[in-house]
Amino acid sequence: MANVNLPDYGYVNTRVRGMRAHLLTKEFFMQLADASSFEDMHSLLEQTVYRREINEAVLLSPERPDYDQAINVNFVISLRKIFDATGGEPHRLVRLLLSDFDVQNIKAILRGKRGDATPNEIVAMLVPVGELRLDHLEQIAQERDTRAVVERMVTSEIRYGPQLAAELPKFFKKDQDLAILELALDRYHFNSVMSQLTGKNRNVEMVRRMFRTEIDMRNLSTLVRIRKLHLEDEDLEGLCLPGGALSPEVFTNLARLGDVASIVAQYPDTSYRPLLKRALEEYQELDVVAFDKELEHALIKLGASMSNVDVLGIGVIIGYMWLKRNEVINLRIVLKGKQIDRTAVDIKKDLFFIGGDREAAA
Repeated sequence: MANVNLPDYGYVNTRVRGMRAHLLTKEFFMQLADASSFEDMHSLLEQTVYRREINEAVLLSPERPDYDQAINVNFVISLRKIFDATGGEPHRLVRLLLSDFDVQNIKAILRGKRGDATPNEIVAMLVPVGELRLDHLEQIAQERDTRAVVERMVTSEIRYGPQLAAELPKFFKKDQDLAILELALDRYHFNSVMSQLTGKNRNVEMVRRMFRTEIDMRNLSTLVRIRKLHLEDEDLEGLCLPGGALSPEVFTNLARLGDVASIVAQYPDTSYRPLLKRALEEYQELDVVAFDKELEHALIKLGASMSNVDVLGIGVIIGYMWLKRNEVINLRIVLKGKQIDRTAVDIKKDLFFIGGDREAAA
């Protein structure tokens, strides 16, 4: 599709509102979870915007259709429609929002190589909507190992390549710990994005708030994960991503507490207190997953709420992107749950809906 190149939000927001009307409802998800067979699920999905991708998946593999890949294709198409309908400031800001997926895709390739996944398996996990298009990602995924992946990125002049290459010696010295490379990616990515989000423009501020919150979420997740590790102050400070609510010093002080309950009690930004308390209540049963779940839900809720902050600007786009992302997450929960014969009741418990409506339906 050709880029419309309109410098304001009127055209793209009209398109996004039309796309939003096709988002799946909670009632639909309840029916999907209650479906007694894959045939019934397919029948339901055929009534949605996923019909084309779902039918193509069945044609390609009638016995084992790859519904997960079909959902991913639809997600990519939806985000590309938004990007291609923008120009001027909207185009620049949407590009920054979609840059998250470049980092996500590089991580998927690195993890795939570390786990001996095939190139096809790796490509199936990618969401090629950022600067790195599918053909580039496929070439990178073909490389034999982590070193070759990084070298290909450097020679291809992909801007993340030098950041990863600089960390390769440490990566191999630390038993090929992927956290080293992923931290370098995140640090470069967030520094780059935040440096481009300056000034008091209302739309820029909304995008900046989303990235700042994402940084906070990453730092919180890291604090929980390293709570029992005995690291030097310099190493701890290096784990703190800049640009969020925590300074490296405060991050280090919280990490030194070594106890999740203490971290929650002493976390300085009180606006996070409710979600941290909810995570703490589930911590005994779910361990760190409880925090990852609550942090993800909080980010989804914030993103979705942007639609109400400014109905004439970037908020409409941000809101749709996060609602669509949440829809994809919910679809995968249902489909994977069905594949492993989870009960409908258990599947519904894991679904998340915006607006505090999180209880499972009967």
